[in-house]
Amino acid sequence: MTATTDITQLRTPRPPVAEPDQAVDLFTAKGFELAIRIGKAFATSNAVPAQFRNFTEKKEKGGAIVLVENPAALGNCIVAIETARAVGMSITAVMQQANIIEGKLSWSAQFVIGAINASGRFTPLRFDMKAKGPMKATYREKQGWNNEKRGFDFVDRTVEVDNVECIAWALPRNFACPPGIYTLKQARDANLPVIESAPVSMKMAVEEGWYAKPGSKWQTEMRTLMLQYRAGAFFGRIHAPDIVMGMGRTTEEVVDMQTIEVASDGAVTSVTTEQLRGDRKVQPAEVVNQVNAVGADDEPTGEVPPPPPPATAATPTPGPAFDAEGLAERMRAAKDRSSLDALGKELQAANVGEEVSAPLEELFLELLDALPAAPAPAPTSRRASRPAASME
Repeated sequence: MTATTDITQLRTPRPPVAEPDQAVDLFTAKGFELAIRIGKAFATSNAVPAQFRNFTEKKEKGGAIVLVENPAALGNCIVAIETARAVGMSITAVMQQANIIEGKLSWSAQFVIGAINASGRFTPLRFDMKAKGPMKATYREKQGWNNEKRGFDFVDRTVEVDNVECIAWALPRNFACPPGIYTLKQARDANLPVIESAPVSMKMAVEEGWYAKPGSKWQTEMRTLMLQYRAGAFFGRIHAPDIVMGMGRTTEEVVDMQTIEVASDGAVTSVTTEQLRGDRKVQPAEVVNQVNAVGADDEPTGEVPPPPPPATAATPTPGPAFDAEGLAERMRAAKDRSSLDALGKELQAANVGEEVSAPLEELFLELLDALPAAPAPAPTSRRASRPAASME
């Protein structure tokens, strides 16, 4: 009897077809799933900044360190992955060099300069430093909160500094630079195709409010480095915007242009350059002495000018972190008006920003109304708009 042969046994087995590799694409289902997997892997690493980790370390009172969950970690990682994909950079490099300040990603100036040099579009950046002579300039310094005008007080201060100017410059890629060209003036005199940034000077730092910020590096020996960082950032924004695409100001600019105070509950208080200027028009700097100043037509010596004398205005010393959440819990636990009044005095003495104090003062008033009246008056509230015995 002849055996029946199954036709499937006569077919040559075909090798499985390999699916094409998937790339990160936030607008496709598989690409987005891949981005999430990559983001989760980065979020578990302790080699990335805290804003990209699932858990961050928080120092408690007494020195104990506890882990606090960061619900924004995966989302921040996805933003970093998309940014790295858009600008063609390493994801790790973006996470290490991009800082998140008030919800915005910003490159560090060092990263911008490195990206410009690595792009190969220009010759490596050079920095032309020129002394313009001593000058006097006025800036506004932030003071405490004013209850009457419901805003911060500012004091005008005058400082005398050496006005140093810095320009970042380069030549086009593969340009054959003639021998003996080392300075910006030599390149201009030789009619070379110089590409340069807008000039950055100490006069600009004072007038724009960068100098006035508490703890500003512009008031220290690092002013020369700050001039070069800012000039490099200006160069990148004008001549290589695609390198810093979508990143806005550099980290150093954000810090210089705003006084940022972050409370323990995450509330942010900031003062912008416009607030520092106020209604006062910026007055031109007064030239004190032009002796030994390098003129525009003089041959630069290549030496960095000596640092200016220290600022006359004292730099405020930051105080300890304010525990807004803990104070709110103690207010809720207060059993009598005297205990609540003591906590109100503690809030008033803390002198924190309105973003932090406003909800606490509203909680104070709410709890105060719920307690029976007492003969002793309570502390003054900065937000009380109605008369109250305990908030005068």
